[in-house]
Amino acid sequence: MDDLNALRTAMNGADPAKGTAPTPQARQWARTNAVIRLKENTPMARPLWRRIPVLAAGAATAALAVGAAAMLLPEGDPLGVPAAYAAPPEPIEVVGGEPTDGTERLLALADTAEGRGDARGEGEVGFVSSTGTTLYRLTANAGDEDPEETRGYGFIPFEWNEWQDLEGAMRQDQHPQPPLETGGQESDHEWFLEQQTDTHEERLEPSLVWPEELPTDTAGMTELLGDFGEGPVDDSLANLVNSAENLYDSRPLSGAEEAAVQRMIAESGEVEYLGTATDPLDREGHLFRVRVEDEVSVSEHRYLYDPEDASLLYRDTILLEEDPSLDRAEEFGLAYPLLSEQVSYVWSGWVQEIGQRP
Repeated sequence: MDDLNALRTAMNGADPAKGTAPTPQARQWARTNAVIRLKENTPMARPLWRRIPVLAAGAATAALAVGAAAMLLPEGDPLGVPAAYAAPPEPIEVVGGEPTDGTERLLALADTAEGRGDARGEGEVGFVSSTGTTLYRLTANAGDEDPEETRGYGFIPFEWNEWQDLEGAMRQDQHPQPPLETGGQESDHEWFLEQQTDTHEERLEPSLVWPEELPTDTAGMTELLGDFGEGPVDDSLANLVNSAENLYDSRPLSGAEEAAVQRMIAESGEVEYLGTATDPLDREGHLFRVRVEDEVSVSEHRYLYDPEDASLLYRDTILLEEDPSLDRAEEFGLAYPLLSEQVSYVWSGWVQEIGQRP
């Protein structure tokens, strides 16, 4: 049993996040936080750190279910949040006029995708390789009864590799990259790189395993995405978008399967076409956005599709609003709209075994 399912079992049905389907990255954040939390009972004289994952649509409840976790600074570190990893990434540049209704353009791309054929590679293990940047918001204090907290943030570049077989065996490797902006001591960076470098393996519960045959019609894909994870079917746009991003992050898609996802987004009635753009890997495509509102945030999810074969090249999330009861961006010296996540897809396809690369 993986860490998240063990935690839910211990709650005996009282889990406030029951029925959610977090992304693989959100599951990994939650797992890491839970493991580090076990160290809270260890006597220490150093300050405690809480790592608060960005509250992007669909991932917030899963992160909050585990609770805030403590991260231990290395010996000799000063109090407060070091300036390491502080620089925000450059937003991708969009070439175009005012946003327009994107329904017909995205449906046309879906027609292109449908003729693309099967996903690349051979085997029964899906492999997805991606790079990107994730926002972490941090608070630190000295562990006193009434401490004065300091707050900071970091935009951390990563390389991710994920393997998942048809039975639910999963492995994820994450490798943080050199900081976008340095500050503080070199040891701060070395320590943070060590903390965030991780290989995680688990067997997913059945409700989080994608079926061998994915639907290729819009209604079937909508039903699959709405029913992903435990709990009742949730066909809200927030849940459908979150599940679709989980699908892209963990499973290679044939042209017909990707076309079904694109038609689901197009028929939501919320999609806009922004123009052409170039992703951080210097690939040009057509950029669309969908506005998503859930219990804790309002955000824009943007998708860059290859004009030749309609495959997804890149996605990002821009936070527009957050629940006032949460730690808001202004408290960290940030402002809305806030680019909180970027993902560029490098390669996806089938391989023979977990750990194998094409």
